[in-house]
Amino acid sequence: MKNKIVKVISLLMVAMLVFAGCSSKPASNEGNNNEGNANGGNVTKESKVKVGLVVSGGLGDRSFYDSSNEGLELAKKDLGVEGKVLECKNDPALLSDQLVQASNYGDIIVVVGFEFYDVIQEIAPQFPTKTYVYVDNAITGIDNIVSIQYKENEGSFLAGALAAMLSETGHIGMVGGVDIPVIRNFQVGYEEGAKYINPDMKVDVIFAGDFEDPTKGKESAMAIYNKGADIIFHAAGKTGEGVFEAGKDLGKYAIGVDSDQRYINPDVIMYSMIKNVGLSVYETIENIGNGSVKGGEILTYGMKENGIGIGYGTSDMKQFVTDEMKSKLEEITEKIVSGEIKVTEAR
Repeated sequence: MKNKIVKVISLLMVAMLVFAGCSSKPASNEGNNNEGNANGGNVTKESKVKVGLVVSGGLGDRSFYDSSNEGLELAKKDLGVEGKVLECKNDPALLSDQLVQASNYGDIIVVVGFEFYDVIQEIAPQFPTKTYVYVDNAITGIDNIVSIQYKENEGSFLAGALAAMLSETGHIGMVGGVDIPVIRNFQVGYEEGAKYINPDMKVDVIFAGDFEDPTKGKESAMAIYNKGADIIFHAAGKTGEGVFEAGKDLGKYAIGVDSDQRYINPDVIMYSMIKNVGLSVYETIENIGNGSVKGGEILTYGMKENGIGIGYGTSDMKQFVTDEMKSKLEEITEKIVSGEIKVTEAR
């Protein structure tokens, strides 16, 4: 009889352990500890994986930062993750604090902005169970950082080629934000694309020195327009809104960047060079969750990966780009993807 009671008790204990294991929730990895999953957890509809998005600037730029947030919002909707956005508003004093807060909150921390290059390398090793996604640059040698970089030069080649097709003066321009390698990558592609169509095309470039100052963007654009350019491409974040204002004031034209920005002013913005930051953020969150992407990897998004393209706005907007021009761009795209056209990289 005693042996039977012992067996019953043992079976009950096993059942309780199995039940407890089935009902447990994924660890939230709150704080800097050694518990949790260094690959960010299993991202599914039933998961409680938390994603912290920290941006060096601020949302509302209708471009780079907003696109990254669109990726997080889609992940919340489709993958069931929880999400939180922390903004640094271009204040260097906030970079470290906001990144630490995001690290305490999230299992996966998406870090957006070149300004974080040194900070993330200092903080990520302090949170070894968290997975960081560094957007727009590459970091090697740290096992819990996934890097995403883009072939901006490919998309800018198309933007420059199309500007050369549309220009009536043979003179175009570009306003960059801060003079850093990623913006230089935009520049070289833009210049090479323009000269691919017209070797005599003149291209003026000014760096405004800021990604958050439309006034500086407008001043830079005015200087280029007043030299004779009729179309200006911007790779300047919120500063680029000043380029649109200058184009409106002078009756000239502009090219958007990162997102399809035509809706801002479809009479001035002829098209946009799209850099699918949101897509890359969404896919990386998903792939960290399913284990197909791990810390230490460098992911590259170009034309082949649907990371780069051209946006023409909606069909009800005035269209500057003809079907013939679109066909020419498709031909150029195929040559870039195949390697027949090799676009210089400035990284």
